[in-house]
Amino acid sequence: MKRYGHFHDATASYMITDPQTPRPWINYLGNQRLHAFVSQNAGGLLWHREPYSRRITRYHYTAAPGDRPGFYLYVRDRITGQVWNPHFAPRCTALDGFECRHRPGVTEFIAAKDGVEVRFTLGIPPQDDALLWDVAVRNTGGAPAELQLVSYMEFGLLEFMREALGWCYLKNQFGLHYDPELGAIRYDYHVFEAPYTPAMLIGCSEALSGWECSRDAFIGRTGSYESPCALRAGAELSNSDLPLGGHACAAQGVEVRLAPGEEKRLGFTFVLSDDLPGAESVVRKYRSVEAVAAGIASIDAFWAGRLGASTVSTGDPVVDRMVNTWIPYNCMVALDLARTISTDHMGTDGLRYRDTMQDAMAVANIDPEFALLRVRQVFAQQTPDGGGCFSFFPDDMRPTTDTPRRCDNTVWPVYTVHNLIAETGDMGLLDEEIPYRDGSPGSVYEHVLKGLKYIHERRGPNGLPTLFDVDWNDSLALFQDGAAESVMLGMQLVYACGLFKELAQRRDHAADCAWCDAAIAELTGILNSDKVWDGRWYRRLLLSNGKTLGSAANAQGSIYLNPQSWAVISGVGDFEGRGRIAMDSAAEFLDSECGLRILAPPFKGIPEPEDPPLGSNPGIGENGGIFCHANTWAIIAECLLGNGNRAWKYFRQILPEVVSEKFGADHYEREPYVFVSSIIGPVSDRFGEGGISWLTGTANWMHVAMMHYILGVRPTLDGLAVTPCLPDSIPEATVMRAYRGETRRIHVGHGDGAHA
Repeated sequence: MKRYGHFHDATASYMITDPQTPRPWINYLGNQRLHAFVSQNAGGLLWHREPYSRRITRYHYTAAPGDRPGFYLYVRDRITGQVWNPHFAPRCTALDGFECRHRPGVTEFIAAKDGVEVRFTLGIPPQDDALLWDVAVRNTGGAPAELQLVSYMEFGLLEFMREALGWCYLKNQFGLHYDPELGAIRYDYHVFEAPYTPAMLIGCSEALSGWECSRDAFIGRTGSYESPCALRAGAELSNSDLPLGGHACAAQGVEVRLAPGEEKRLGFTFVLSDDLPGAESVVRKYRSVEAVAAGIASIDAFWAGRLGASTVSTGDPVVDRMVNTWIPYNCMVALDLARTISTDHMGTDGLRYRDTMQDAMAVANIDPEFALLRVRQVFAQQTPDGGGCFSFFPDDMRPTTDTPRRCDNTVWPVYTVHNLIAETGDMGLLDEEIPYRDGSPGSVYEHVLKGLKYIHERRGPNGLPTLFDVDWNDSLALFQDGAAESVMLGMQLVYACGLFKELAQRRDHAADCAWCDAAIAELTGILNSDKVWDGRWYRRLLLSNGKTLGSAANAQGSIYLNPQSWAVISGVGDFEGRGRIAMDSAAEFLDSECGLRILAPPFKGIPEPEDPPLGSNPGIGENGGIFCHANTWAIIAECLLGNGNRAWKYFRQILPEVVSEKFGADHYEREPYVFVSSIIGPVSDRFGEGGISWLTGTANWMHVAMMHYILGVRPTLDGLAVTPCLPDSIPEATVMRAYRGETRRIHVGHGDGAHA
């Protein structure tokens, strides 16, 4: 079985040793303002705050070959004429050695060719909006080396859709030129009606031997990223400026001469600021190689502090490395980027209401301040009647998007607010005023309560919440029944009311507590009626035509995973032990080698098998695939039932390293260090192939599932509760947990084996 890399736990890195991975295996760089993703081949994209109207560089999503362009460094041997990249592509020259080391916030390339070793590190420091390139070149051969190093970035026009539609006009509304006094390339952006016109500079620690601001000059008429004409035999960088616009780039050439054993350090820096003096200040700050190296070091220190707040030791290295590094890192990236942009997502959406609230839930235990920032942004988009929205755009001028209408939008905030208060102990958050979308006043407490009542007041004839366009499961929109009733949301509302009652009790709001009790009692009765209980599991939807989804009587989609999990989480399944029966049915009918399917059997036609297919093919995504996000709730449910062995199995079998090893990296394709949204299910001959990676709620709920339920170290309004649910294979575990200003060492075991 071919392997492309391995984990290096001592440096919290994943080390890619073969540059030709099945797909781009990426990392994210950023400081919550300036962002980038970068692959093992240095393909990638740079943007500021959000990628729709502040997209700085270009990335080709559908062209072949893929993963072009990016943040390139070309090494040109002046003696032999050989040209190569330390990141292999786009030149694709065979290397004598290669490593790409992805770690939180930093990507580092180490490559060797013909007696020359190059170490090339990319990162964005927490304190400055600057993309730093830290480059070290060493002559490991026995003869002098004469090299030219050339950096390359290609610029877009910031507004992604306007560039696509109006390139022929907008290409004339910017310019680039080299400023010899500053020693930097200036990108002067003055596109008409642009919502943001920043100052951008690209500098270097060394005097340049040449530069290009024109992509046409660098690539040439017969060239490519693989073979730019400016680097061919007999050619040189032409010092082109681009004063009247066109296709823009920044290529900077530096001559390096090295005796045997000698090393040279240099740095390249892209900076962005609201004005030119601000940009000049930052580019001067990073003029020296020492400053660039210090900037990279500050990134490592930042992430070490953030991820070091909680660490665990279970004795299972696969689990420990994910829980200590990659899951919380994945959580932070998902919340920071709002699941909008990657090598798959093109970055045209804003922050989604429900997704952002879910992602903030786990981050509340990692970085409460950042989670609270997102909570405030979400509540600011709520309507005065308690309704949510589909997505919103805090960093550009686009209006809030209200469609499609997701009926579950406003059930999620109480989960996050409750967890945030449990983490910080700050009950005052409930009193914080956050105006509604129309500017009218509302406290956090009122936002949450109105959101729950918004759902409760819009129930169908059977008494369960109306579907609108869709609930959590986007594929239910295929049934085009806005009057259908959602069993899953009914269960979620029960759980939400239980959490909100705890908050209301702290405020002595007896009427709100009574409302919660009444809603819980009524919904629990309906959810355990014959309309919903199918005999061995809970149904999924009550359709407006009287039919149901998720019944044994259905030829397809006869059992769904989510109602079984949420029956246990909400407590609805306590009635006659139905939650345990339902989860046993899920294990029997939905489990596979690498996760629980979201439903079975998959749909071949919508709504009936004899009808035409609609939506995803069988076994993919929400149509019978292993939707990883849904697996997290099954893990929690099994812990609540005391089934530690099953919970551990469900947790471990969807870990990306485990799935990649089971099916092989070439089949799974995706990064073995971060979660995918889904895995193709066993009905397909593509079983085991990974879906979209990084930008999934799986990471956040996996953090909660492990920390709060398997290890059982869960923050409550009254402090930490320790109620572990370990498998037989893990006799004990240790949790180091920063909590309310103290770091606690907690040993957990079986039975009464938990103590601090």
